[in-house]
Amino acid sequence: MIFKNYFRIITKNIRGAERKKLAFLKFIKKIQNAKNIFSFIFEAPDEYEWIAGQFIQITFPHDKPDDRGIKRFFSISSAPFEKNVMITTRFDNQNGSSFKKAFYNVTAGSFIESTLPKGEFIVTKQDKKIIFIAGGIGITPIRSIILDLNYNHRLNDTDLLYSNRDGDIPFKEEVERIKDTNTFFNIHYFINPVSISEETLNKIYDIFPDCYAYLSGPPAMIKSIADLLSSKGIAEDNIKTDYFPGY
Repeated sequence: MIFKNYFRIITKNIRGAERKKLAFLKFIKKIQNAKNIFSFIFEAPDEYEWIAGQFIQITFPHDKPDDRGIKRFFSISSAPFEKNVMITTRFDNQNGSSFKKAFYNVTAGSFIESTLPKGEFIVTKQDKKIIFIAGGIGITPIRSIILDLNYNHRLNDTDLLYSNRDGDIPFKEEVERIKDTNTFFNIHYFINPVSISEETLNKIYDIFPDCYAYLSGPPAMIKSIADLLSSKGIAEDNIKTDYFPGY
């Protein structure tokens, strides 16, 4: 379906009383970030704004949708200064959903229905050290935040702890370039079978710092690390989480 007025954000009536603001994003191109991981880049309306770390819900009608439906939540992996909206996701050609299989083949010039960005996985305070902890595709909102902080000269006393199933790490070159030009930014990789645990954290930090922690990745991993950080004295209010259950 082509929406000629996609540069406007519309308000849709749902069940009479509820009103939902929607936008239509124009698909530009797809790029590969790692094995089975691709980013989709969209042109957005001028008034479409987001804060680094937020997410959207995309509706993508397609033939013979499975029981997982035609809607998905995606973190925006691009930073606001990059202007275009980018979402990044993993594809499994054998076990993936009908949504993923159809979305993979979206054509340039197509318009995709999106909610307006929202979410609280955002940096609001920087009076302490910030530690980002990402598992696999959970790097997507963190990539947006790190690039945004760096662009605005606010990347101060920040660590990235990045766990991945193998050495083919999405966005590695980008975050490495930032590390090379910012002495306050450190990166630690954990490649399977090495994981983020009390033992591996103790090798990095003699005393775990009082910090704001941002955790993004599979639910089981995030819950485990959140519990670990709590045991190290990090206040619950200083731990923000973003789950990627997979689909």
